[in-house]
Amino acid sequence: MSLSALAQVCIASILSEELLISTILDGGGTDGRPFSSATYQNTERRIRYWHLIFHPITLKLSGKVIKNRIYRTPLSEYASTYDEKDIEKTGIPKARYAELYQVPDTQVPLFNSSTELADGGAGLICFGNIPIDRNNLENYNNAVLDPRNPWDPVAAFAPAIRAARSRGALCLPQLQFPGRQVPEFLNPQPKSASDVQLGPCLNKTYGKPVALTKTEIAELVGRYVWASEVLAQAGADGIILHGAHGYILNQFLSPLTNRRTDEYGGSLENRARFILEIVNAIKAKLPSDQFVIAVKFNCQDFIQGGQSFAEQCVVIKWLEEAGVDFFDISGGTYESPAWRGNIMTELADRPSQKARGSYFVEWAQELKKVLSRAVIGTTGGWRDSHRMAEAVENGDVDMIGLGRTLREDPFFVTKAIKGEVRLSKL
Repeated sequence: MSLSALAQVCIASILSEELLISTILDGGGTDGRPFSSATYQNTERRIRYWHLIFHPITLKLSGKVIKNRIYRTPLSEYASTYDEKDIEKTGIPKARYAELYQVPDTQVPLFNSSTELADGGAGLICFGNIPIDRNNLENYNNAVLDPRNPWDPVAAFAPAIRAARSRGALCLPQLQFPGRQVPEFLNPQPKSASDVQLGPCLNKTYGKPVALTKTEIAELVGRYVWASEVLAQAGADGIILHGAHGYILNQFLSPLTNRRTDEYGGSLENRARFILEIVNAIKAKLPSDQFVIAVKFNCQDFIQGGQSFAEQCVVIKWLEEAGVDFFDISGGTYESPAWRGNIMTELADRPSQKARGSYFVEWAQELKKVLSRAVIGTTGGWRDSHRMAEAVENGDVDMIGLGRTLREDPFFVTKAIKGEVRLSKL
């Protein structure tokens, strides 16, 4: 829909809401007197924000269209079974898992209209962590995709995927292998890139990891492919690989946690080999023009000796060339000082965050310059709906990632456009 068409839809609703303001500013009643310049400026601004946030964007490889610029970032659901005595009964999505992604019947109307414009929901919905190995869990009560499980994974995940896609959103479940970031009580000897142990943090202790053999690496690549095929059969539009926050893909990329001396360690090309093999293997089974491959990607690790921004600028280009269509930019690991304290407080105090509205937007801007076609968004720190629209308008990012904000208020974006709220409470 063009901006002029949007304006026709918006003007009637927004100006009617502004009528009282106009009356006060102009010192008159509803007798045909012209609206004040302030009212028109406010209306024009809100129309522009509405247009920007709800303007669709096309993923170049798959050709799939995201209906607006808001995506629901991956958040752990903790809505699946966990049985410490019977591992085969662990990780089965409960009814609550699908309920989290259902749009309530009491959907808040945007313009009291029956058109699809009234939905106002996220254009892309990412599920939270889905471990691909039941013996290596980032936490309990998360859904699990493991080929050894006796239950039907397609039937288990299909209801949540149908719910997420019911209003026209794309659905990308997030696949994850935690590596050394498995709590010790769940597995005292987790598999990782190397045997570098993670010290106590986030109120947990972690076991001494065992380095994956090359045979196990190949098996893990196969697990990512199998899980992707399952989710495709269940109706997902694609998957997002968790390549950030110190999990296994980040562990291979980081020289701090990758001490290998084979073809998976040492040079940046070698450290990136694992994630590129996964992308290529998925693409071989599920062509890019049918299935979206996305990556949650650290701009940097924010820790001495970790993955640097300069190296990530190289890796992100390799991933785009391999067939990644969308990047969700984040940063940091369990070991980063900000994570050990409060990453929100530390990053929120930075002048650039206060000016631009997101923790990682300044790095996303630079990463975007490296890319030629992939869509890029950022997660973390978005609170002001005006800043969100400005970031898209300025070309800083293509999309805005909201997690806790949408979890606490699924209608935040709709309310922001109507002028009922501007700032998230989180």
